[in-house]
Parts: sequence; C-alpha cells; structure tokens
Amino acid sequence: MLAKNKATVKKHKSHARKLIKEIIIEHEFKITKRIKFGPRYFVAEGKYKGQNALFKICLYPKSYDHLTNEKFSREILFLNFIKQSKYKELKKATPYIYTSNIDTRVWYIREYLTGQTQNINEGNIRYKDAFFTTKNYNWFLKTFNQLQSIKKENLPNNFKKLLFPPQTLEYLWKFIGPFYENLDRFVKHKGATNQIHKIFQSHSKIYKASPRILAHQEVYSPHILISKKYIKLIDWENIGWALPTHDIVTIWMRAHKHPKWQAKLKNDFLNTNKKIKNIEELWHITMIMQSTFNVISYHHYFDKKDFYPLAKYSAQLIKNVVNKK
Repeated sequence: MLAKNKATVKKHKSHARKLIKEIIIEHEFKITKRIKFGPRYFVAEGKYKGQNALFKICLYPKSYDHLTNEKFSREILFLNFIKQSKYKELKKATPYIYTSNIDTRVWYIREYLTGQTQNINEGNIRYKDAFFTTKNYNWFLKTFNQLQSIKKENLPNNFKKLLFPPQTLEYLWKFIGPFYENLDRFVKHKGATNQIHKIFQSHSKIYKASPRILAHQEVYSPHILISKKYIKLIDWENIGWALPTHDIVTIWMRAHKHPKWQAKLKNDFLNTNKKIKNIEELWHITMIMQSTFNVISYHHYFDKKDFYPLAKYSAQLIKNVVNKK
C-alpha cells in the first residue's frame, strides 16, 4: 500500500493534474468523459486524431508507486510489441495503442473499445452462458496458442525486465496452509488440506522444470469484450511467465456449466501440446492449485453470490482428487 502522507499525495496529484493538461494539449486529446481520478490513476474517454480513444495515466511517479507504474508499463510494452509484430491473431484480439510514455509517470492513449463484457451482473467470476460458442472457442484457442508461441528472445529487453517467473509451489503453500480449516470445511473432507500439500510436494520438481510461456494471467469475464466486429481481450497489466496450463485452466474451470465446450478445450489443448514433457501432470497440478485458491478466496471475496458456483465446482474437483488417494 502507498504511504498515506497527505502532503505528499496532494503534491503528486497536483503535479499529475498539470501533466495531464500538458499531455492532452500536446497530443490534441479531447476529453469527452472523465471516468476516474484516483486513488492510483486517472482514466478518461475522448478523441485522438478523430478516433475514439482512452487515456490512462498513473497519478504517482515511479519513485512513489513503482508497482502501478510497472503494471502500466507491462501493458504498454506488450501492446506496442504486438502492434509491430507478425502475430495476426493477437493483433486482432488486443487494443491498438496510439501513443504512450513509460518515463516518470507511465501513461498511454489507446483505442476506445465498445462491446459487451462477458461477466454477469458486473461481477469478476462468472461468464455469460452466451460466451461458450464455437466461434468464441476458436477465437480463444487461436489467440492463446499464438500468445504461448512467443519466444523470450524475440521480446524487447525493457519488457523482459518487467516479466517475473511464477512462484514455486512451496511459496504458494505459504498462502494456503493457514486456511486449512476453511478449506476442509468447504470441501467437506477432513484432512483435504494435508493431502493437497502432499500433492504439491510430489509435483514440485515437475512444476519447477516446466517451460514458461507468456500468460495473460487474468482471463476473467470482464476482460473480454465482444461486439459485432471483434472479440478483444483487455487489461494486460499482469502479463508474465507462467505454466503453459495457467490461462487455459482458468477459463476451463469457468466453463464448468458447459461440459462439452470444457472437455473439448482440455482435449484440444493437451493434444496440441503433447511435446511438452509432463503436460498432463502440469494440467493436474494447475487445476488443483487454482481450485484450492478459489475455495480459499471465496471466504474473502466481496460478492459471494458471484463466486459461489466456481468455489463449489472447485471444491468438488478437490474432493475428487483427495478421494482417489
């Protein structure tokens, strides 16, 4: 969290207001709707060279809030990389960035996207049933296959510096262990946490040895926009290195009400990635890991009604695993 020094915050926000005026004048960006000012960034809709656009800027400099600036920098550097790349599917699936800056305060102006988000009642967890179509399935598989095909050596150095490897299973367990009572109670299986811990330990070497690929890491329903012209995936702030199974399992779990769509996704992914050593074991541990965090997160999530179906499904997956032991 940022230090709550009122004088410092006031000073930074005052400077941010001046900078915002300078940027919109220099780049002839006409604000039509102010969306948000604070606590960490400013967002506005507007016009840029006759195009509908979105302007976003960090309110605090890197010296005061490096995490927010890093998030925005990752998104900017990735979108600029895709803009100039050969990856056609990703170009179609990502917002077009017009201009940006990653110096003291990170900011960008990108195309303003219209369309329907795929979440239910403004939540973050559930997908609309209408999302699980053949057309959207093909879009998802093509887009993420292309994302995973990007080689580290082809990425810009300043972007690579901002990409971090996933935490080890031992590190992740530090967040799970203290909540064993909640986990056992929700799963309705005494000792489930201990068995999951043993699974984590037995898969630790496979997890560490797995190849790392680029992953969006937040393939959540509000981040997918669909219109008559396109399907877009937004919010690339947390892009990073992950297991090949990470993004796929995330959406696979959210497709639990659509078993045919779900089963096809898993089968197609595993068949396409047969060359990856231990791919089925990686799927298995990713599924258990995400299920465990879903059950734990349910107890802390603000909208339990939104989260409950996924938590219940995750609990059943865990129960299926521990009952086999």
